Amino acid sequence: MENIKALFDLSKLPTKFFLLFSLVTSFLLFADETVLKNIHLDKINNDYGQWIGLIFLLSTGLFIINIIIWIFKYLNLSLRNIRLKRKFEKSLKKLDLKEQAVLREFLLNQQTALNVPIDDAVISGLLQKEILTINNQFNGSFIIDGTRASLSINSIAEKTLNMEDVGFSEKPTEEEIRKAYERRPAWAKNSYN
Repeated sequence: MENIKALFDLSKLPTKFFLLFSLVTSFLLFADETVLKNIHLDKINNDYGQWIGLIFLLSTGLFIINIIIWIFKYLNLSLRNIRLKRKFEKSLKKLDLKEQAVLREFLLNQQTALNVPIDDAVISGLLQKEILTINNQFNGSFIIDGTRASLSINSIAEKTLNMEDVGFSEKPTEEEIRKAYERRPAWAKNSYN
């Protein structure tokens, strides 16, 4: 039973080890006899050829499987990011005025993270839509100060976000900025002046 468990633990080794074993054993199996004689490995195939062949097959197979798994994970992540980007493009176009005001706070304060009240209905809605995220601070945990927490705009949403999504023209005028300061959320007026 322990031998079977050890075989499955073998699959946890990094891919580079399988590549190394595959390259070394393929060299031993397929190199010219004179090359093996020059490095004093000519008798190893006679004595251990069957084991070298087995190691070659196993390591090459595991290397190929690891590469295939990596490709599938990469494609899955890429497709997930494309879907998220489309989702955020749609969500950001449908923001109401209060949601726009919250996102505008990041621009007005020129900060990537703000300490905001998470019990605010608009903030909760943006968290639910995954447009805002709670910042992890210590090994995946986060700190809440009363009802306030440090939030950021989701990185994919931030790349998709443009000035029109938050009620500004592409190059905001002084008048637009002044009006934006007047229409700030109550929590922002008290915290960020």
